[in-house]
Amino acid sequence: MLRTFLMLLFIGLLAAGYASAQDGVLPPGQHDLTLEHDGLARTYRVYVPDNLPTETVPLVIVMHGAGGDGAGMERMTRFDDLAEAYGFIVVYPDGLNTIWNDGRAGDSRVPTSLDDVGFLSAIIDALAARLPVDTSRVYAAGYSMGGMMAFRLGCDLQDKIAAVASVASTFPGYLLTNCESAAPIPVLIIQGTRDEVIPWDGVQQGSVLIYLSTAQSAVYWSLTNGCEETPELLEGVDVAPEDSTIVRHIYFKNCQNAADVEVFAIIGGGHTWPGTPLPVRGGTVSYDLYASAAIWNFFERHSQSSNER
Repeated sequence: MLRTFLMLLFIGLLAAGYASAQDGVLPPGQHDLTLEHDGLARTYRVYVPDNLPTETVPLVIVMHGAGGDGAGMERMTRFDDLAEAYGFIVVYPDGLNTIWNDGRAGDSRVPTSLDDVGFLSAIIDALAARLPVDTSRVYAAGYSMGGMMAFRLGCDLQDKIAAVASVASTFPGYLLTNCESAAPIPVLIIQGTRDEVIPWDGVQQGSVLIYLSTAQSAVYWSLTNGCEETPELLEGVDVAPEDSTIVRHIYFKNCQNAADVEVFAIIGGGHTWPGTPLPVRGGTVSYDLYASAAIWNFFERHSQSSNER
């Protein structure tokens, strides 16, 4: 009888410990998690750095392109290294069937009913319940279709997102209506001039803008953010001459609520993530800029309180 009681007690303690590990504070390291949203089991990967400070810390959402996943985005961007160095949490969500509902219509891959804005909002809430997330410093970045999803969050989730960044993605014309009433929000665009998937000069079908050009994207956000009309242009950077690219930094000054608009133009760069160590098929990779570091440098200067939204 006593042996049975002790065994049941032991099993109970094990179960309690398991529940705590599943639902309690996430320890340092990599975690693959599942979240039920809108009747679907959605997945995402989180990286929690060692030695988090006692105060709250930023959360960076990093979204893959079409056909990718969070694990691949983790390898390509190496945001984990930056999270360790600068003390923030990073999450790599998985798009359903490797895509995002970034607001487009007429794409057979993308169900219009798919609630990715709600899914990403739920991730923020779930992580804030288990980790010391500074909810005024939550940021969204993405590559290609993930960059377009970041733009959408900048318009449709302004109560939670402090700044957005896109790589290999100009601003989609199909989000213009969504963003008509958007408040100023800091925006960083990193775009290659030889991107053959999302061209530097955008895509237009007849009178319909599918993707704005890089210049149109920057001007659109500079007007939305109330910046000075004429941007500043820094001299080109060519720290890796062997990669056949040069980086030029363009930025708009004196924007309303400190909602800066900046562009890194990758002259000669393709549909790639600058600085990635991985082999890619999207054209030339620039090593004159480490996109992940540039994004974090941009994000860390902004918060919702500084934006005064």
